[in-house]
Parts: sequence; C-alpha cells; structure tokens
Amino acid sequence: MLEHVAVAAVCVPLILLIGVWNTRRRWLTPGEVRFWGVALFIAAELVYLGAVS
Repeated sequence: MLEHVAVAAVCVPLILLIGVWNTRRRWLTPGEVRFWGVALFIAAELVYLGAVS
C-alpha cells in the first residue's frame, strides 16, 4: 500500500503541472485535464506493477 502512495506522490506534482500549464495555454478542457491526470496516474501504476512483478 505504501508503494502506491509513493507513486501517487510522484504523479500529483505532474498532474498539477498539467493544470497550471493548461490555465496559461487554454489548450484542453477541464474534463480533458482530469482525464490526462488520471491516465498519467494509471500509466505510472502499470509501470510500477510491471517493474515489481
């Protein structure tokens, strides 16, 4: 469980960076920002799970 929290701790700044970048560029809709944030987290989890097993 602690490993998943570590993956989340790595992803949260990147997800926030996507949000900050989008407020300056207005390239994505708010729904797309949420989608890419979740996609980033899931991709990081899959990479972690693939590296562990």
